Amino acid sequence: MTILFDTQIFDWQINGGISRYFVELFQRFDKKEEVDLLFKCSHSYNTYIQDTKWLTHKRMLKNIEFKGKLRAIKVMNELLNRRFSNAILRQGKQDIFHPTYYETYFLKHLEQRPFVLTVYDLTHEKFFARNAAVEKTLQQKKALIQQASHIISISDNTKNDVVSYYNIVPEKVTTVYLASSFNDQADHSSVNDAGAEILPGAYILFVGSRREGYKNFMPFVKEVAPVLHKLNIHLVIAGGNILTASETALLKELDIFKRTVSFAHVSDGFLKQLYKNALVFIFPSLYEGFGIPVLEAMQCHCPVLLSNNSSLPEVGGGAAAYFDPFTAGDLGIALEKLVTDESGRKQMVVKGIGQAGKFNWDTTAAQHVEVYKNLLR
Repeated sequence: MTILFDTQIFDWQINGGISRYFVELFQRFDKKEEVDLLFKCSHSYNTYIQDTKWLTHKRMLKNIEFKGKLRAIKVMNELLNRRFSNAILRQGKQDIFHPTYYETYFLKHLEQRPFVLTVYDLTHEKFFARNAAVEKTLQQKKALIQQASHIISISDNTKNDVVSYYNIVPEKVTTVYLASSFNDQADHSSVNDAGAEILPGAYILFVGSRREGYKNFMPFVKEVAPVLHKLNIHLVIAGGNILTASETALLKELDIFKRTVSFAHVSDGFLKQLYKNALVFIFPSLYEGFGIPVLEAMQCHCPVLLSNNSSLPEVGGGAAAYFDPFTAGDLGIALEKLVTDESGRKQMVVKGIGQAGKFNWDTTAAQHVEVYKNLLR
């Protein structure tokens, strides 16, 4: 069977879970005799597509702030990249089309051929429904959800949200979990310690985007500040670009700016280093479609403390500690308990290794193939 993917997510996402997910699929589909993968990307600054055979022109952006440039980058990449998928769609060479995001340009070319849509979460609907900037995305997403031949959700929580919010029959949605792209659990022992000298001696870790309200970063900082002072520990922030003026002001107001180390962009190798040396990784988000960093931390033998909502309990299972992000003080209490319980953290690490082992990209790819096969039967 011939499966065509477009380049939407690679046109604008520099890095992130969605583009990593598709690259992991492509690498596995490329080895499956039953799948004829159709995908080509002419130009992309995406981290994960670099040095793969699907990118014909390597384009890396280094040491720049992307704010204000993403729109121009997206438009340019879109014009260059869409030629391939449009040509295949017009010729009707695919058995199934699988778009990588929510733009609807392809509907006019399908001519009754099936397409599969992955829905990652309902973040736009829950947190940005009144934001004019995402109005078009919401409209297109709704159209694709309603017209898709089948929908893949990346957690049961996302599936339930899709079924409830869009009034879709449950049978039209299949949950397929994602995984971590780090190597096996033993890999953490071989991480190069280069850069360790710039890390504080004892720290908690925050990873990922901070600027959307649902990531809950500012309330998180307020909650952990007293614990940092009381236990004489530090905060390390990785990813999500440089600290904003308002974030810096809050850290100074709470007198923890000098206890904070921030890395705007980190490689996988250095991120493993950060996980490996952290006392605790904390994911305070109010809503997640899946939560790959949870598995990354577990693979690097780092205890995890998670919000007790959305998909995070599905990913963390019984190997994580949880707190209620809507109850003031709950995070601080849970964090202090975990940091001061060395034995409990060691037990959590063991459980985390087992929990992370339940998720792998080979299974993810195989379950996608089953979805495609079922559509063609």
